[in-house]
Amino acid sequence: MMMQKMLPAKIIDITDEGLIKSISNDDQGAYKALFSRYWKKLYIYAYNILRDKDVCEDIVQEVFYDLWTRRNNLNIENTSAYLYGAVKLQIFKQFRKNKFRNVHSDQFYEFLSESGIAESIEYNELHNKVERLINELPEQRKLIFLMSRNDERSNKEIALELNLSVQTVKNQISAALKFIRKSLGLILFFLLK
Repeated sequence: MMMQKMLPAKIIDITDEGLIKSISNDDQGAYKALFSRYWKKLYIYAYNILRDKDVCEDIVQEVFYDLWTRRNNLNIENTSAYLYGAVKLQIFKQFRKNKFRNVHSDQFYEFLSESGIAESIEYNELHNKVERLINELPEQRKLIFLMSRNDERSNKEIALELNLSVQTVKNQISAALKFIRKSLGLILFFLLK
């Protein structure tokens, strides 16, 4: 019987949790194994929502890059949930950039419902809270904000109609968003348009 040459293995075990432990010990082989195991699944998941090959590739790359850079401080109990959650967060960031907001709004709301967010947030309560916050804004700021968000008017159009500078309009919208963001918290702010 021939003996096979044994190579030293740094990977603790091949389960997701074992790979994470090995990655936290700077094992590039474990990192590559986890990357190979999840890259395509995460890419398909993102692509089914965003339908943009380059953006989806960037999202998955960013998730794995972040995993590697934080490898010495990882505290992950469920690797799959962690990776999909990180991809979801990156998808939210894409929607916030406005790049996909109008074109893919149906996919976005479908994504929210499939990801469990729809069940975890009482939308009526959220809507009422946002309405109350908007009503707390000073009158001019409230008017500018509603013209921008509800009527989808550009800053220039608002400035012309209200006889204000474009910079004043930008400042008012920024102040309104800052107030709402602070009041709702960052997670709920992702749901605002």
